[in-house]
Amino acid sequence: MEEKVQFEYLYHHYLNNQCTAEELKLFFRLLEKSKDDEQVMTLMSATWDQTAISPEKGLTPPFPDKKTTHRLISSRNSFGMQRLAGIAATLLIVIGICFYWSDVSRIFNPPQESKSIITSTERKQFDLSDGTKVWLSPNSKLSYSDRFEGTERKVSLEGEAFFEVAHDAKHPFIIKSGQINTTVLGTAFNVTAYKEQHIINVTLVTGRVTVSLNGSNSSKRDTILANQRIVFDKISSRISKVDYPEAATFMNKRLGLYEYKGAEIQEVSRDLENQYNIKIKLDKQLSEAIFYGNLNMSAPLDETLNKLSTVVEAKWRKEGGHYVILK
Repeated sequence: MEEKVQFEYLYHHYLNNQCTAEELKLFFRLLEKSKDDEQVMTLMSATWDQTAISPEKGLTPPFPDKKTTHRLISSRNSFGMQRLAGIAATLLIVIGICFYWSDVSRIFNPPQESKSIITSTERKQFDLSDGTKVWLSPNSKLSYSDRFEGTERKVSLEGEAFFEVAHDAKHPFIIKSGQINTTVLGTAFNVTAYKEQHIINVTLVTGRVTVSLNGSNSSKRDTILANQRIVFDKISSRISKVDYPEAATFMNKRLGLYEYKGAEIQEVSRDLENQYNIKIKLDKQLSEAIFYGNLNMSAPLDETLNKLSTVVEAKWRKEGGHYVILK
């Protein structure tokens, strides 16, 4: 009985355009529950023609005004015809409310919008709607919905990004990176998945993640813990798991601060290509060169190349659309 009293209260407010947004949502929920209730239909039939106020223009079909309704009723003297007119008016009300509610629903619950953030030479930090924090590296693209609905939180990544995923045990966070999916509930990790490179790395700083192949190869999967890395080879479709004690370095790398402790110059040059969106050609005489030091990938490119060249006793120059480092 309490719901019927509440419905009657909201119905009168609706007729006079006095409902708040929350009251409108509650009114339409109660209407849906009560659509087969004869008392509710009688209330609407008996009261609608007593008000001259209708919902906002453009949202509903036009309702008969008060004079038209009285002319329709007075032209029929039998009780049956009066009841038929009441039922017809009630049907018009319900139909009009359905059209009105469809417009209101689009206002309160607009369709999900697909968004993309693309970086060229800059890096960006931003939050997703669930509270997940993302650090997107240069030369990268993240596609996502403006809000997450359903049982999963899905995004798509090309390039590199560091994620701090907001924990939600009931809604796994899934990153699609080319041929693989990375699934987590809440943790911190880095994904490197550049389109032009045949290796995809998923490096875990804290928590636990599962990596699996898309489509028919979804049975291929592996799970890693903190300080481990998944390596996926696009050519062989092979997933392997390795220990990676330096995983915490990605806390600085997400900001563009790279530390190398005896890295091969090929590794350093790949990082430069990814972070600055350039191409580098190495002199064969540098094939065994080792680099120790720190590089700020947010600094101007010439500064970074100067520092690298000084340490490995080399020099660099630009040739056409790429850079050459030579002995």
